[in-house]
Amino acid sequence: MSRIQLTISMLVSDRPETLGKCLASLKPLLRELDSELIVVFTGKNKKALELVQQYTSHIIPFDWCDDFSKARNVGLKAGRGEWFLYLDDDEWFDDTAEIIRFFKSGESAHYQSALYMVRNYLNPEGSRYSDGEVARMCRLIPETEFVFPIHENLVPFEEPCKRLTAFVHHFGYARKEVLDRKDTRTSRNLPLLLEMYEKDPDSPQCCMQIAQEYRSVFEFEPAVEYCRKGLALARKEERIYNYELWMQANLPLLISYTGNLELALKEGESIQKHPRTLEAGELHLSVTMVSLCRKLKEYRKGLKYVRLYHEKLSYLLKHPEKARTQSAAGLTFEQARQEAVPVYMDGLFFTAEVKDFQMARQILSWIPWDDRDQVTPHYPRLEEWKKAYEGQKEAILREYSRLNTDNDYVRIQKMLFAEKQGHIQETKALWKGCANECPAGFQWELIETAVRNQFSLEPLFMHMPPEAWNAYARTVTERKEWDELQAFYQSIIPLLEMRPFYARKLEQCYLERMLMRESPEPAELAGVLQQYCRSVCSEAAALYLDEALADPEFYALPSRYRFAVITGEALKFIEERRFAESFPLFKEAVRFYPEMSEAIGVLLRYLEEKLQTPSVPEEFMILGGQVKQVLRGMIDKGQWTEAQEVMEQLLSLLPDDPEVLRMKQEILSRG
Repeated sequence: MSRIQLTISMLVSDRPETLGKCLASLKPLLRELDSELIVVFTGKNKKALELVQQYTSHIIPFDWCDDFSKARNVGLKAGRGEWFLYLDDDEWFDDTAEIIRFFKSGESAHYQSALYMVRNYLNPEGSRYSDGEVARMCRLIPETEFVFPIHENLVPFEEPCKRLTAFVHHFGYARKEVLDRKDTRTSRNLPLLLEMYEKDPDSPQCCMQIAQEYRSVFEFEPAVEYCRKGLALARKEERIYNYELWMQANLPLLISYTGNLELALKEGESIQKHPRTLEAGELHLSVTMVSLCRKLKEYRKGLKYVRLYHEKLSYLLKHPEKARTQSAAGLTFEQARQEAVPVYMDGLFFTAEVKDFQMARQILSWIPWDDRDQVTPHYPRLEEWKKAYEGQKEAILREYSRLNTDNDYVRIQKMLFAEKQGHIQETKALWKGCANECPAGFQWELIETAVRNQFSLEPLFMHMPPEAWNAYARTVTERKEWDELQAFYQSIIPLLEMRPFYARKLEQCYLERMLMRESPEPAELAGVLQQYCRSVCSEAAALYLDEALADPEFYALPSRYRFAVITGEALKFIEERRFAESFPLFKEAVRFYPEMSEAIGVLLRYLEEKLQTPSVPEEFMILGGQVKQVLRGMIDKGQWTEAQEVMEQLLSLLPDDPEVLRMKQEILSRG
C-alpha cells in the first residue's frame, strides 16, 4: 500500500451552494499529493451527497448529536495520512500551491504542525473581513483527537509549527447590516456552551466563547459578565493562551457597548497595567482606549495611549515572531497595524485641543506616509487639523518639509512651505512634481499657488480632465469672498489663454455669481448678461453641430444655452430701444433657466421705470440750462414776479431737475 501524505477531512451538511466551491478548491491537493478525502456526512440533502460522491467514495454517515468533536473524531480516526487537515463545507481555499510545496519539497518533515489562514467575511458582499490563523494541520499520531463539543480544538498541536499564508474564504459568520437576533448559529452554539460551562465552570476558554456568542446578538451585559469571569480564570493559568489575549483586548470594548464609557476606560487602564498583558494585547487595547478618550474628551490621556500604540507597534514590527504568535480570533497584528493612521489622526486632534505642538510634530513623523492606501483616505482630516492649528500654519508646514517621503500630500505641504519662505524656484519645481501626481481634491491648492506666482497651468491641465475643472470653477466662484474672487479672476484669466474652453467655463461661473448673488447696478445688468450669453453661445458652438444649434428648442441642448440664445435676442431689442418687445423674451428665457430669475426681474423692473419716464431731448437740456441761468439772476435781484413766470416755463422743460425744484421752493417762500 502506497504512503498517504495527507488526510483531508470535511464535515458536510446541507450547504450545496458552498460545497461545490470547497470541493473544487481541493482538486490541486488531491491531484498533486498522495492524499485522501474523507467526508463525514451529517446532512440529508441529496444534491450535496451527489457532489461529494464525485470526489470521494470515503463517505461516513453521521447522526448529528450537537457535538462537533465527536463528528470530527470520526473522520480523524478513519484517516491514514501522515498529516491531517480539516475544513468545513462553507470554506474554500484561495490557492493551495504553498501547501503543495510544503509537502513536495520535504519541508513537512521538519515540522509537527502547521497553521493556515481563515478569512472570515463580516458581510454577505465580502467587502468587510478579518483574517486569523487557525490550527488545522498536524501530524497524525495515535494521540491526536478533537476536544470540546463546540469550537473544537485539535490536540496535541506541537512545535515546531509552520505558519502558512494560504487561506480559505469563509462566509459562515457573514451577517446582514441588521442582524437577526434569532441567528441560527448563535441559537445553536449558545445552549451548548452554557451546558459546557455548567459542567466545567473553571474553563476560561468556554467563558470567552460564551462572551463571543452574546456579543454577536448584541447582548452586551452577559458578554461582559462572562468575559470578566474568563479573564479572572485565565490569569490563574501558568501560560497565556490566545483566549486570554482576546478577553484582554475585548473587555473594555464590550463594556463601552453597554454605554458606560467611563467604566470601559477604567477597565482598560487596569488591564493595560496588568503584568500578564502581552504586547499585542496592549496594541489592540490602545486602539480602543484612544477611541474612548476621544468620546470622553480625555485628550491628554488619549495622547498617552497614542504613544503606547506607537511604542507597541514599533516593538512588534521589530519582533515579527511575537507579532505572529500573539494573536486570537479576530485579533491579528495586521488588523492592529491598519489602525495606525486613524489612531495617529486622533492624536493630532488631541494635540490641537491641549495645544501640545511638540507632540504633534512627533505624531506627524509616525504616520506611514509611504503606505498610500492607508494614508490617502485621511487627507481631508489632515486639512481639518491644519485649520485647528491656524496660528501654527507655518510651523506645521515646516514639519512637513522635514519629512523624508515622496508622499504626494506631503509634497504639496513642502511646496507651500517653500512659497512662504520666498523660495520661488524651489516652489516651482515642487509645483511641477505635484502637478504630475496630485491627490484627488487637491488640484485647487495647485491652481491657487500657480495664480499667486503666475506659473503656467499647462502641466496640471495635462492630468486634469474638463469635468474636474468644471467642478473647480463652480466651487471657487461660490466660496471666495467677492472682492477676493474679482482679484483672483483677473489673475487667472491670462493663465488660461491656451485653454479657451476652461476660460469660458470659469467666466460663466464668475458671471453667474455676479448676476445671481452680487446684484450689479440695474444699468450694468444688460452688459453683464450680454457677456454671459456670448460666453455660453461660444462654448456651445465649439461643442455642438450647427444643425443642433440652429434650433434652440432642440431637446439635447442644455438649458443654459437655450436661456442664452433667447436672452441674446431680448438684449438686441433693448439696444434698439424696443423695450416692450424684449419683455416676453426675457420671461421665456427664465423658463429654461430659473436660476436667473432674480437678475432678469431686476432688469425688467428697471426697463419698466424707463418706459414710464419720458425722455428729455438733448436740445431741451441745452435750452433748460440757459433758462436756469436767467432764473438764478432774477432770484438774486429779487424779481419774484418775473421769476414765477419763467419758473412755469422751465418746469415744462426740466420737470425732474433737482435744481429747478429747489429754485421753485425759494420763489414760493419769498414771492
